Amino acid sequence: MANVAVRNPLNKDILQTTKFRLNFTRLENITFFCQTANLPGVSLSEVPRNTPFIDLYVPGEKMMYDTFNVTFVVDENLRGWQSLHDWIRAMCFPTDFKEYRELERLSSTAAYRGANRLPPQYTDATLTVYTNKNNVNFRVKFKDVFPTSVGSILFNTGDTADVITTSDATFRFSYYDIERV
Repeated sequence: MANVAVRNPLNKDILQTTKFRLNFTRLENITFFCQTANLPGVSLSEVPRNTPFIDLYVPGEKMMYDTFNVTFVVDENLRGWQSLHDWIRAMCFPTDFKEYRELERLSSTAAYRGANRLPPQYTDATLTVYTNKNNVNFRVKFKDVFPTSVGSILFNTGDTADVITTSDATFRFSYYDIERV
C-alpha cells in the first residue's frame, strides 16, 4: 500500500493559464495590456555516434530555447506597439547612426542605472504565475530580453466597435530561471 501513496502527487490543483502577470522592465504598456504569454520550451542538441549498424544519439552540449511570444491589446495611442517598434528600429538604425543613441533614451528607467546596468538593447522580464487561490506560485525570470518582431495592425472598415485590436510580439532572451515562491 505504501507504493500507492508515493505515486500520488502532493498538489492535485491544475495550473490555470489565466492566472499570470507579465512585467517588463521597460514596457509598462505591454504589462497592462498583455493577454497571452508563453513559457518557452527548451530542447537539447543531440550528437550522432556512428556505429557499423545504426547511428546512436547522445546528449549534446547546447540547450536551445523557443521564442518568447506575447499578445497584447493595442491602445488607441499605439503606446505599447510603438514602444516595441521604436526599440527594434533603434537597434537597427535604418536611416542614421544617431538612431542607435535612442536606445539610451528608450531604456532610461531606474533598472538601467547603476552598477548592474544592462546594455540598452536588453531588458529583463518576469512572468508571475498564480495559484488557483490567486497567490503567487512561481516566477519565471527572463534575462537579456530583446524584441525580434512586433506584429502588424489591420485596419478594417467592416469591423464593429466591439472588435479588440491585438498585436503579437516575439522576443529572444539568453535564459530564464524559475523561482518558486
